Amino acid sequence: ALFTAWSDKLTGEEVCQLKDYLVKEWGRTKAITEPTDFGSMCSGTDIPAAVCEQWWLWAGQWTGQDFEYKHRFSSELDAKKRAFINVMHPNVGHIFGHVKDLSHRSGEAWDLKRRDLVRVPVCRILAAGFPCLDVSGLNPHSRTLRNRQCISQVALRTGGVFSGIVEYIKAMICRRSPPEVMIFENVLGLKNPPRDDPNGPSNLDIVGLMLSGLGYRLHAWHLSPRMFGVPQCRQRVWMTAIRTSNMEGVLADFSESSEILAELMSRITGFPESKLVKYLVNSRSRAHIKFLETVAARRQLQKKRYAAASVKQQVGRTIEKKRDIAVQKKWKTAFKAAVKKYPYLDTLTTRKRALMCTIGVSAFPEKQIRVVDISQNKARTNLVSGYVPCITPKGEKYLTDRCRPLLGVEALRLQGMWLELGNPKIHDMSDSLLRDLAGNAFEQSCFAAVLWCTLVFYAKMHHRRTAAGMQPRTPIYLPDPMLEKCEDDDDVRTEVLGGGHDQGNSSVVSQHKTD
Repeated sequence: ALFTAWSDKLTGEEVCQLKDYLVKEWGRTKAITEPTDFGSMCSGTDIPAAVCEQWWLWAGQWTGQDFEYKHRFSSELDAKKRAFINVMHPNVGHIFGHVKDLSHRSGEAWDLKRRDLVRVPVCRILAAGFPCLDVSGLNPHSRTLRNRQCISQVALRTGGVFSGIVEYIKAMICRRSPPEVMIFENVLGLKNPPRDDPNGPSNLDIVGLMLSGLGYRLHAWHLSPRMFGVPQCRQRVWMTAIRTSNMEGVLADFSESSEILAELMSRITGFPESKLVKYLVNSRSRAHIKFLETVAARRQLQKKRYAAASVKQQVGRTIEKKRDIAVQKKWKTAFKAAVKKYPYLDTLTTRKRALMCTIGVSAFPEKQIRVVDISQNKARTNLVSGYVPCITPKGEKYLTDRCRPLLGVEALRLQGMWLELGNPKIHDMSDSLLRDLAGNAFEQSCFAAVLWCTLVFYAKMHHRRTAAGMQPRTPIYLPDPMLEKCEDDDDVRTEVLGGGHDQGNSSVVSQHKTD
């Protein structure tokens, strides 16, 4: 539905350009074998794979061309997430562990799905995520110099994983098969400059500089699912890496690409927001029944722990309850009365109860649906109506009209993944695991928007090159130092290359500060 709506935003000329580009550059031809291979790195639930599959199905109907889509590989370090990917994406060709495994000098990596050593696969579309905790505003250490420079210093998890992504790209360049489309996502903190140098380069700027040395120009958007009609406020930096070789000879200045991409995105935002209730399960669903069973088990465990606690611990808990001054007596009475009907309330800690009282949760249940993240403190949360605050791995979003938290399956729906609740393999997964998966996932509508703008941009460049009598598609630019390394000892992965096209490097930093 999104792709159809967005195609209506294109001019007649742009429609012809996009169809021509897709058929000639991505369709099944003798010159291009397996043209739509997709690979992902640390994207959580691999939602981008589902988006790409839907995209090529839609594109096939739209153009009348047969596109062959293959989910070539996924890379995920966490074993539980790998198991989820294997269940939800049974057609994935390979599943690897750490992203650094994909850039070994032998060109091979251990496939955790096949339990065998395989040649690292290539892909034309790459969706890659890297950990956000080190640069997130919720992290008290995110303002330190080490965190603000973790990409350039290849430090912490954020810098280490992104370094692995870059090494894979270098390895593919040496094999003359670099990705055509690369999409990244991270938190807004990625744009923050070093604390001691407000005018210095941010982690986002360094990402752009590193990719420019590989023949790509980075463009970044500040997006949220609410811009596309999804009732979730999840503000993120979304990035696309454009191959500079496709812009040579048709753009006088590569910075013009930012203007084109920004204009394309502005056309497809502003969808009317869907109602939150559409994403919630009813009280008779398997997910809700399983949740009630979990709550009952948690209450029994709490009673056993309290009974087994020492006298000193019991006195401490009693004192903690007496210190709950912030909770008004009238509010406590209403809360206790609701516990019988809504047992989840009885599992809430004193801090969460006090937060709900002070922030304005007035009844159990309330007539209208409001949401508050009770896993945060008062300074970091507020009560909102009609939508859900950003879904995070350990977050607990309380729904005021249902007197319960947002369930894992509901969080995944808000991220764009609608699970079949009757699937026994999914039923065995805990609600906390599903919430954790949702919190780390790429959001569907934002990824689809970035993919759409990138391909429409490439279609424009393809048209201009063809009209100018140039080759419609040129090989990736290979810097001389990298070419020598690839030919000599294939040890190019051990260094971060600078250089590249002067046009591409000259404005990459200022681009991110103005986007």
